[in-house]
Amino acid sequence: MRALFVALLVSMLSACGGGLPSVIREEMATTSQVKAGAATVVFFTDFQCPFCRRTHAALAPIVAARHDRVRVVVRHVPLPRHPDARTAARAAVCVERLTPPLIGDYVHALFESQDLSEAACEELAVERGVDRARFQQCLADPSTDARIEHDIAMFDAIKGDGVPLMYVGRARLEGGQSRAALESAIDAAIAEK
Repeated sequence: MRALFVALLVSMLSACGGGLPSVIREEMATTSQVKAGAATVVFFTDFQCPFCRRTHAALAPIVAARHDRVRVVVRHVPLPRHPDARTAARAAVCVERLTPPLIGDYVHALFESQDLSEAACEELAVERGVDRARFQQCLADPSTDARIEHDIAMFDAIKGDGVPLMYVGRARLEGGQSRAALESAIDAAIAEK
């Protein structure tokens, strides 16, 4: 009888988000509306974090191969000890806002770049077709920093303790991840759909 009760409880928890934090459940719901049948990867990151860079390098080819089945949501948690992390995060917010189709390529360029100064981030954006004047206006807009503060608040709400931190479907992955671990988690999340 007790085993039946435990099984029923686990089943009910899985049906209502499996104990996922509400902010992550909201991202999952958005994916269902934007890309039906796709798995969601919520990636809390810092562009100057070496473990984040390695995790991105492992994630990028998986997403490219499964682009129609995976939606990646980047959430910015620039660490104070990384002097250009917030600059890069602000630039990424602006590219996402101004030219959403370019964000994946731009995020990849930021992770690959050794120079994340404001001028370098701007050049990377312009090279990808972002209008320089609109980009500069976006950087000056207080809502750009507000978006980053919102992402940090999300990170705090899920009790994040370091980056990289990812939710892949219902799985929480902390720290640097290998390609094999990410493939397994993404395939499991896709299978849940």
